[in-house]
Amino acid sequence: MSVISVKVHKSIKERMKKYKGVVDWPEEIRRAIIAKLEELERKQAVEEAVKLLEKVKPATIGTATQLVREDRDSH
Repeated sequence: MSVISVKVHKSIKERMKKYKGVVDWPEEIRRAIIAKLEELERKQAVEEAVKLLEKVKPATIGTATQLVREDRDSH
């Protein structure tokens, strides 16, 4: 594991000390970081998908019907 440090205001640190035995602060911070990373990665995946879809030409009217007929006829 790698180590990172986070600075918080002294008043926050004092408030955290009250719950030292109740809350595993390093684990909470890890979860928050992971949640943020997952959010950013989902956003990036959506942006990439949108870019790909923007390059696709729209289908002409009747394409879906034609493809369904072709599929049915092939069986």
